[in-house]
Amino acid sequence: MQQIINLKYVNEKLNVGMVSWRQVYLLSPTLVQLFAEVDKGRLVYRAKGSNKRFGYLQIKNGLTKTKMKIIETLPSWI
Repeated sequence: MQQIINLKYVNEKLNVGMVSWRQVYLLSPTLVQLFAEVDKGRLVYRAKGSNKRFGYLQIKNGLTKTKMKIIETLPSWI
């Protein structure tokens, strides 16, 4: 089974793609969804089980508008 993700914005420097402010994906080395959290009153994104955080303002500074489609393969048991 496959899921198509339509990215609207991409930050080439951080290899991060955004559909909206809630749906953010780390593109490299593998496609990983980043989850929104609040840290010290600011919006940050973090992958599950990781300590590395990307701030919204950090991502926003390098965004370019694009129409990129990514196909993610899902396991058959879902």
